[in-house]
Amino acid sequence: MAILIAGGIYENKESHLTGGHLISALAARHTYEDVYLHTNFSSEETELTATLKDSLRNAGVSHRSAQSVSAPYGIIGDEVFTVNSNVYDTFNQKAKYLKAIDTVILTTDIGERDFRYILNYARRNGLQTLVFTCGEYLPWSVDDKNLVMLEETGIPNYHDHINEIKETLVSRGIISSTPAKNRDIPETAAQQSGRTVIQLLLIAAVLVLLFTGGFKLLEFISSDRVSFEAEVDWSLEVEHDDCDTVETCTALGDRYLSELKEYVDLQDEPHIFFENRTRTTYIDYQIKDFKIADKEVENSLPLGDEETFMSIWNTFQAVFPHRYLEDINEYRLFSDGEGNTAAYVSITRDGTVFAIDVRDNLHKATQYRNLIHEFGHIYSLPIDDFDEACDSTDISCAKEDTIIDKHADRFWSQYDESWLENSHKSQFQLEGFYNNNVTDFYVPYQATNVKEDYAITFMKFITEKIPANSSQLRDVKVQSMYEDAELVALRVDILKSLVQLDKERAT
Repeated sequence: MAILIAGGIYENKESHLTGGHLISALAARHTYEDVYLHTNFSSEETELTATLKDSLRNAGVSHRSAQSVSAPYGIIGDEVFTVNSNVYDTFNQKAKYLKAIDTVILTTDIGERDFRYILNYARRNGLQTLVFTCGEYLPWSVDDKNLVMLEETGIPNYHDHINEIKETLVSRGIISSTPAKNRDIPETAAQQSGRTVIQLLLIAAVLVLLFTGGFKLLEFISSDRVSFEAEVDWSLEVEHDDCDTVETCTALGDRYLSELKEYVDLQDEPHIFFENRTRTTYIDYQIKDFKIADKEVENSLPLGDEETFMSIWNTFQAVFPHRYLEDINEYRLFSDGEGNTAAYVSITRDGTVFAIDVRDNLHKATQYRNLIHEFGHIYSLPIDDFDEACDSTDISCAKEDTIIDKHADRFWSQYDESWLENSHKSQFQLEGFYNNNVTDFYVPYQATNVKEDYAITFMKFITEKIPANSSQLRDVKVQSMYEDAELVALRVDILKSLVQLDKERAT
């Protein structure tokens, strides 16, 4: 029988390669069983890759089971790491070598999707499974008896725990405590020349498939992989005075988007100086009939004047349809320092607080994006969409078939439930989740939870044209909004209002 070890490859500051793949060499030196490695070799860093492959083969590891990707190796530092090549999911559950596997060992420095695919394969086939983790992300539904927590830093420091890993493998009877003398060494490329020719032909065929859209097919035939796509009916009728179908309303919205560029580039990003300050409330305004009424001054404004920030509310209520703003009864000016929370809404049964950070909303394009983002929350989280027993928009209280419930069910069901809310997780865990699902989100903050995912998707839907030719999940989410005639009409109204507002201000 044989052992499969799945681990990542990272380059440290001394330009040495480390990561979970080291366990394969450790195991091969202490067993006569065949040891296979699943990892992603970098086709860009050829010298490092060639040296690593030779080292693994000499240790007795068969690395033909691994894949190559066009990306540099991950980088590991003292306090942070980047995944790079390790993010790609390349596990092929139909590979022939898997028929001989009876033990699977995984580390959590590989892509989270690959981790899940391999773990599911092991479970379906009743294979002995063991997971080592340094806390990069929470292993998906692994029994405590099969999980070894080496450290909780979130950094793949497996090289620091080789002795502990060896002791665990020995205690489980997976390897011997003494080296395996004169063990078989996998054949070299020259010895495999006949098979190599066939492999090259297969690789060429895969490359042809890849560049002709075949990659989608390869994903589709893998039974574990979830396929996402949007089904936009461009002829769907839309109730709007200025357009009548999804197609014509989309074109009209795009036209307003082009007109708006005369006044503001919604993609413009200012330089941000990140600073941490204690969140301070400056002024609370009461809102009545969509207008500012009474106010309560708690602290003096640190910059600007009231008129500047009152105009932001006037913009907000002028741009977005009032039927969605009826529950807003308070407009708050606050700050927690530049580059942190730019704005927020607090939705309860007693009303909604709409809050703006006075430091993060002076740049016009940023302000518009923030207003659209927060409106996305208001639109998708009406308090009536949550159980009466709840006085908040906690996702666990969402009723079935509501906007946010449908979004969660459609686009977050492939993740473990522990990742539905990440706002209280460590920075390392959140970055690990984002990095391992990097094509699912536009920015790391979007991976915080389902609600932020919807709001950022909504903001992209309003401020950019449809990413029509993409199959990446983050783009499919935007495409899916064009399935909804109400949303398509709303996009037209918001962009039209922004254009009209800026035209009036320009005169």
